[in-house]
Amino acid sequence: MQLKYLTANDLALLRTISQRRIFKSREMIISINSRPNALFMLVSGKAVVEMVRGVAIAKLGPGDICGEMAFIESDAASASVVAQIETEVDVMELPRIQEVFTQHPHLEARFYKSLALMLSQRLRWTSAQLAKATAQK
Repeated sequence: MQLKYLTANDLALLRTISQRRIFKSREMIISINSRPNALFMLVSGKAVVEMVRGVAIAKLGPGDICGEMAFIESDAASASVVAQIETEVDVMELPRIQEVFTQHPHLEARFYKSLALMLSQRLRWTSAQLAKATAQK
């Protein structure tokens, strides 16, 4: 799920403050209970979100973002994110993001609106999966 309300210019601006990093297969992008100091946007490759090592609860691909819950809540990561294959990621450090938001408040509004939509869609999908699993019992 991608940041729907961001424009091409918004994404280009965010890329100027990001660092491109390559994670190898099975390399940890985010560790559960860690306090990530960045948001991570997948450029290429695949990653999985895991609550328990090896148990995937979600899959991520190019354009997807992770670390957003820790970002919003200023709290520890609620899950791990692990590269499935070699995965290229734009890493955006939180202080740099805040600087951009201060200079471009309309970008900040679109960014948070995009995060709200993405989180709502993830919750809707998770709720459907839970309902399906409960109905099968």
